[in-house]
Amino acid sequence: MKIEYYLVLEALASGTPPGRISKMLDMEPHDVEAIINTLQERGYVERRGARYVLTEAGRKALEEWRERVRRELGDAAELRRAGREAEAWQILERWLPALPILVGLGVVSLALWKLLTERR
Repeated sequence: MKIEYYLVLEALASGTPPGRISKMLDMEPHDVEAIINTLQERGYVERRGARYVLTEAGRKALEEWRERVRRELGDAAELRRAGREAEAWQILERWLPALPILVGLGVVSLALWKLLTERR
């Protein structure tokens, strides 16, 4: 899945409504709705009244994604500590656009973000 799908899953998991998700992710509301519809079709999200909630499959997919993000960013941090900047940035570039959101949602710690993004 695309990173935007996981970011929407993260936001929905925290109870954020679609209107706020579109502002938070700087996306058009209809794009967020399209992603939510796709997530529903894949069985990751269901609507309960006015809210969207993650299904068991959605929670599992989200946890697997969180572990992947943490593992890859942890690898990047270790590479930076070892002075292997180019390799670290190859990993980091994939996640850099989403890092502020991931920190805000609590997926990535602020300390890790600072370590990864500080200039040396």
